[in-house]
Amino acid sequence: MNKALLIQLWVFVIGFLFCNLHKRAFDPVFRTLTALPIGWALFGICATIVYGVYFSAVSQMVLLVVLALTTFALLFANITQGSLSRDSILLGGASLVVLTGACFFVDSLRIVTMTPDSSYIARFGQNIGLGNYEASRMVFSMWGPLVPFIHSITNLLDQKLYWQYQPVLSLDLVAIVFYTVYTIIREQQSILQSFVAATVLVSLMALSNIFLFHVFYIHVNIISALYMYLFVFALVKMQQQPGRAYELLALLSLIAFSLVRLEAPLFVIVILLVTTFRQGWSYVTRLKLIIPFVVLFVAWYARVYFILPEVPSPFPSATDLLTKELVVAVISVLVGFGLFAVVTGLKVLDPIVKRTPFLTLIALVLASVTFTTIKSEHMLTSLKSIVQNILVYGNWGLTWYVMFFLATEPYFARVHAPTERHWMFMVLVTYILLAYNLAYFTDSYHIGAVDSANRLVLQALPLVLLYLSTLQVRMF
Repeated sequence: MNKALLIQLWVFVIGFLFCNLHKRAFDPVFRTLTALPIGWALFGICATIVYGVYFSAVSQMVLLVVLALTTFALLFANITQGSLSRDSILLGGASLVVLTGACFFVDSLRIVTMTPDSSYIARFGQNIGLGNYEASRMVFSMWGPLVPFIHSITNLLDQKLYWQYQPVLSLDLVAIVFYTVYTIIREQQSILQSFVAATVLVSLMALSNIFLFHVFYIHVNIISALYMYLFVFALVKMQQQPGRAYELLALLSLIAFSLVRLEAPLFVIVILLVTTFRQGWSYVTRLKLIIPFVVLFVAWYARVYFILPEVPSPFPSATDLLTKELVVAVISVLVGFGLFAVVTGLKVLDPIVKRTPFLTLIALVLASVTFTTIKSEHMLTSLKSIVQNILVYGNWGLTWYVMFFLATEPYFARVHAPTERHWMFMVLVTYILLAYNLAYFTDSYHIGAVDSANRLVLQALPLVLLYLSTLQVRMF
């Protein structure tokens, strides 16, 4: 536990130093809550670069050196910019104490939930840290690299399994969602009303059986939900508080999210198409998010192309694996998206750019109709499974029934949502459409709490809470 705790504290310090550089935009609570996920995001980016350049047993030591240099660089930036004030030091120290307490609490529970997928992630990740190339490269065809990279440091911790990060990040997700939902509702309601409303909304997520299961589940679901939530929340704040702080938060979050799941870059592209191409977004601001994202992931997937094994997979879920053909397709989509973002600066394309969110929605709808026509039984079975899991078999309880009521109540009560946040509804709609369309390329979704579509719904659940908070639901 001691070494695992030190790793968590180090990662927190990295994230806190980054957030503290933007203390004028991030209030103390938000800085504290986002420090740990930002730290892990920077860890993942550094690991991706290091292992992308050179894969061996030495790579782990190089990664630690890179993380140390990153820590000193952020500390130096804080000192030179005058951000490391007495209040910041006290806040950081108090936060470390709270994080230590949370880690000891989590460790005392001794609760770990695992499936065969969890074992693959953990074992392949440990092989990465040991520099065992042949015994680890299969993981890059099954999941994004971030979580395996976290497990790659297990050999440094004197543990057979590094599991403590999962429940700590899960608790952090709950705290972040609660605080951000509270601050949004607080803009229109009293402190008491905002606190009660945020508590009710977050309880719908945190007390559902499926979420409680995933709190301790060694997998990618909660972590991907965390980073996607931070990504979309940062996009919301970028319109309210222009500047580098939320731009960098959005960029780090979208990169980390894309490093967690194989299909995540597609979700990122769709979210960017329906948000950053709307009126009010400048061409330069849009490129600041898109160009680094495209460059990094084109380079990473080009590296993955040569990492993937040539022999067939020994795993029964081989239809879910990333193949070299799919890697080429993903790279093509990324390059096409990047080129489209660049040429949108041309005046002649203004009519198309202004309609990009609507055109994206139409394209996803047409794709859904086409895929359903080609594979009717396959796609309709998937659609039926998604609906039945949400309403009955997905271990959600009454969560979605209550949320559907809260989503429709403002319309009957004629409570008008701010116009600048209407795009969040389109984000949710396009997310569901894309999740449905992905079934075309894999086995059909099936009934059960562990189904991949049900996990994708879980990933979007915090965004639904964020959307409900922007509707200014008058529940009390």
